[in-house]
Amino acid sequence: MAEVTVEDLRGLLESDLPDPVLVLTGGRPVVEPSANRTAGASEIITRGDLRTQLDDRGLDLIAATLTTAIVQRGG
Repeated sequence: MAEVTVEDLRGLLESDLPDPVLVLTGGRPVVEPSANRTAGASEIITRGDLRTQLDDRGLDLIAATLTTAIVQRGG
């Protein structure tokens, strides 16, 4: 089962990549530049969307919510 961790989210927030996005590829979350994503990778969350959600919730709750969404999609 793929799991989004707080470390994955911190990696997205701290990434030096241009316009980074957290994607599911090869069964695991990976930070990639949105313009050069791995073929077939599923978007989990963009850095912009994550920053917006941080206004309301902590990283641990966001990670758990994203993990649930991946499981429900069959990832």
